[in-house]
Amino acid sequence: MSFVKYFLFFSCAALICACTATISPDDEDEISSVSSSSGKKSSSSKTSDKKSSAVEKDKSSSSGELDEDCVGEPGIPWDGTTAKDFACGAGTKLSPYIILTAEQLAKLSFIVGANDKNYQGKYYKLGADILLNDGKIIDDKGALVADSSKLHKWTPIGNSSVTFTGTFDGDGHTVSGMFINTTSSHNGLFGNSSGTIQNLTVENSWVSGGNATAGVLGILKGAGSLKNITNKATVVGNGNVTGGVMAGIETVCCNKIGNVEYAENYGSVTGVKTAGGVAGSVQDIVITNAINNADISGTQGVGGIAGSLGYNSSLTNAVNKGPITGKEQPAGIAGYFGYWVTCSAEKRASMKNAINYGNINGQLYTAGIVGKNDCTKSFSLANKSKIVGTKYVAGIFGYIKNSTITSAYNLGDVYGDIYIGGTAGYNEVGVSQSVYSTGKVDGDSLVGLMIGYNYNTTMADYYYLEQGDQEPFGLNNGGGVATPKTAKEMKSSDFAELLGEDFIYDSGLNDGYPVLKWEKEE
Repeated sequence: MSFVKYFLFFSCAALICACTATISPDDEDEISSVSSSSGKKSSSSKTSDKKSSAVEKDKSSSSGELDEDCVGEPGIPWDGTTAKDFACGAGTKLSPYIILTAEQLAKLSFIVGANDKNYQGKYYKLGADILLNDGKIIDDKGALVADSSKLHKWTPIGNSSVTFTGTFDGDGHTVSGMFINTTSSHNGLFGNSSGTIQNLTVENSWVSGGNATAGVLGILKGAGSLKNITNKATVVGNGNVTGGVMAGIETVCCNKIGNVEYAENYGSVTGVKTAGGVAGSVQDIVITNAINNADISGTQGVGGIAGSLGYNSSLTNAVNKGPITGKEQPAGIAGYFGYWVTCSAEKRASMKNAINYGNINGQLYTAGIVGKNDCTKSFSLANKSKIVGTKYVAGIFGYIKNSTITSAYNLGDVYGDIYIGGTAGYNEVGVSQSVYSTGKVDGDSLVGLMIGYNYNTTMADYYYLEQGDQEPFGLNNGGGVATPKTAKEMKSSDFAELLGEDFIYDSGLNDGYPVLKWEKEE
């Protein structure tokens, strides 16, 4: 598929059955994914601690004394050349190739780019921190401060034509000083990977590129995986699909699903279509424990975790703390979520345990959790910040259709023009239960403390904080009742019980309003 087009094309080869899928539309357009032919601390310190513990556990289980025959002097800035050999090792699981220097890391980039079959599917491990350029590359706000004319440019490991197929273990080390400035696609420390990348941090780096640009990985292919990954690089994408940790995914045949586990972003991300703190635009993927702490901005499909989460995607335990800005579909967790063509069980996307703490500013489909939502299942969601937009604006979902929601709440104030609600701006043909909202809601037309416009939905246990004579629905057309409560009533254990088993009462949290059980457990 051409990167220039916004529409979905599937191209499967008879022997390899590979295809590239795309996600996230607006009303009339589609936001393109990536084709194989294209060439600050988390909001929950306990979540971060859990991630750190996992990294240390993996590190302690995989680390060992380096072979005394390993060659290479760690800590020296890259001289721009490529080593002839790795430090030591045989490329096996028990004896991986050890990388001690930037020149040895450049060798990995070279052999993958050359499609050297002798190194495919092998094991690689960092034995030290890698310094690609010396000095400060970006400042505390993520701006490029180094003299780019004096920096060595990094060539990503894998590109639009060749894929990294092995296992790369950072072993808790960092790669810093990376500089990428290009108009081409598949950018990051890795450009394209169907293998495993784990236990790694990229920091003090600058990545600017075209389609599929990210700090760590441009494209995750098929059943490839990322685990215990942190991005602290600034990422600027001048094409479609931009992410902090990874940009996009290339799906392949035979129900192969990508996997991302414990991914955290601290680097500012600026993109065009589908920009996210952890991922740009993905589908056929399982993401578990994802955190964004940085500013994310773009034009269409902008999210703290993902710009777009498409069909057959699963997201569990997601936290956004950074401010999100975009013209269309900006949201705390995902700008777009679901599948818009046909709604079926095998295509339905799911989200569980997601919280937004960042302010969201946009125009169309602006929300605390998801901007635009089709054919999904969602459980245990919360928004705690201010949402400002124009049309289809809400604390949880800006626009939601053909979806189920179980256990959600909004504490943030919501401001817009039309289709404005505490939990949903527009809600059509869905099932939802155990939802409450306390935030102020202000707009010009179709404004409700719960839902701006509600059509043909099944609802149970909807509650809102009384605010004068303001109604729960801007327009309720076919189904749904919401019950007003006083602040005193809502700040009680009885109200938490009324909401169901997913909620608990804790006077020390949420100013006394019920919290989701998983929040407490974190």
